[in-house]
Amino acid sequence: MMKTTINSRFKYVYLVGWLLLFTSLFLEWYTFQVYTEGNKIVASWNYNLFTEWTTAISSGNSYNSKMRPSNLKFSPPITVMFIVLLFVSLYSVIFKDIETQELNKLSSYAYLNLCLLALNLIYIFIFPMFYLLPQKLYFPYLLVKDPSSELTYFYSIGPGYVLQIIGFVLIFPYLMFYYQTISRFESEVKSPANLVQAYLLRVQEPLNLDQLIAKEQVKLKFKNSHVSEIQNEMHNNNPKKKRRKKR
Repeated sequence: MMKTTINSRFKYVYLVGWLLLFTSLFLEWYTFQVYTEGNKIVASWNYNLFTEWTTAISSGNSYNSKMRPSNLKFSPPITVMFIVLLFVSLYSVIFKDIETQELNKLSSYAYLNLCLLALNLIYIFIFPMFYLLPQKLYFPYLLVKDPSSELTYFYSIGPGYVLQIIGFVLIFPYLMFYYQTISRFESEVKSPANLVQAYLLRVQEPLNLDQLIAKEQVKLKFKNSHVSEIQNEMHNNNPKKKRRKKR
């Protein structure tokens, strides 16, 4: 009962994390802004996984256009794959519960959930290390004041990236519990004792008592008839021997 309660709590936490992960895809992941001394924004760019860099400043602002960061070229197929795995994972948690389904049919879902966690880590670690920092987009937060130009440069991760981290932390316990349960079941099934037992059950013919009795009756009948033939032959040969002795 206690184990079921803990499992249910992990599932509710997972659902909250799933919602945060899905929401994070449509928010800004990085923000770059330039201020004057009077806190007036002269350049502002926000990065999103789908739309790349966008700005709320009019296109006529040449300085804002000049300060636009380079495209990060983060692979769109990774984001598409992430969305697909998100919904597959949600389906497995809701409709393929490890407490109500046959475990031998859930191994594919367990490995797909691991793939989802792996993509999470790509967003959390690979994205800033290999896409932000090479473009001199500092991580996670930096405020730089340039005395010569009297401008302030603001670099910061966005809410989308923050929700990605929180979502990963929330879905991790249940998905690992899901995977470990399936993995433990498979290891028990593939243990040497169970493999030998399964092999014996596969190669052993089912015991049919009627067929076995019939075979034994045939063998016994054949044996009795063979013994009778030998006895008759011996009986037929004995008089001849007696006659030879009389002569």
